Amino acid sequence: MNEENIKAEDFIHLPPLKKITIQFLRFIFYVVDLLIDIVKKTKLLLLTGLIAGLAAGFLYYSSRSPIYEVSMIAESSTVYRKTLADMIQSLNELIVSQSYRKLATELDISEQHARQISFIELTGLFNESLQNDTSTKYNQPFKVNAHITNTELTDTFQNAVLKYLDNKPFFIKRREERIKFDNEKLSYIEKDLAKLDTLKTEYNRFFASSKISTTYYSNNADPSNIYKQGIDLVKEKGITLYRQNADSNPIQVIDEFKSPSLPQSSSRFQSMTYAALIGLGISFLLSLYIELYRKTRNYKGGHSI
Repeated sequence: MNEENIKAEDFIHLPPLKKITIQFLRFIFYVVDLLIDIVKKTKLLLLTGLIAGLAAGFLYYSSRSPIYEVSMIAESSTVYRKTLADMIQSLNELIVSQSYRKLATELDISEQHARQISFIELTGLFNESLQNDTSTKYNQPFKVNAHITNTELTDTFQNAVLKYLDNKPFFIKRREERIKFDNEKLSYIEKDLAKLDTLKTEYNRFFASSKISTTYYSNNADPSNIYKQGIDLVKEKGITLYRQNADSNPIQVIDEFKSPSLPQSSSRFQSMTYAALIGLGISFLLSLYIELYRKTRNYKGGHSI
């Protein structure tokens, strides 16, 4: 075999582009004709699937409870947001597993009320997940989002969530330690203010009986420094007292749960539409299977004759 014959045998002749295009279009037209033929032959089956889907969607919508979305904004002066998110996630796991008796115990509510909670989570203000949050700052706002099936549960649910978060032994201990520290700080400030008052009195008495001009003071004997220290201590005392009153609990509510007037779950139209499409799709697949099976059987029968 010479070199020319080898090259001729190795050369692959591809079909022309026009021929490939025609074959592809024929295949498309065949598929379209097959689908149209299936629709014509199985109109009753397709109509049955559509009606069954509409009925199923209506029954599903009528049987399920409406879902109301509520959210609360809060912050904590004692606990990190990540820790709170994990605690709320443990409640949601009880909901997912339908452990309503345990959920009722954790939230100190009735089991009937527990069954009316379908979802709960703790996120950032923009609904971002806090599962990977690494912030170690306090007083960062967060949101508690929940789905409930009864708007009358709103206040009860909010109080239950706050009580659940506030009454953890570790948080209570942290709060007690902070109160003790603040009380010691206030006691120290009060002693310093008393000393400054005594010092101011002694300075005034000294300068009243002294022949030194009242416009001359040494750096160590400038009454303005005493008054400045007194003002700073009073400010620090006010900040500490405000923090004690504002942070009386580990969790401070910024914006409470609101009771929505309308549910946020799927509407009847959406439920029926989705179910109708599913029913139509199932009946079409069944029709396609029947038609292909029929064509395959006829094809085999033709060869057997």
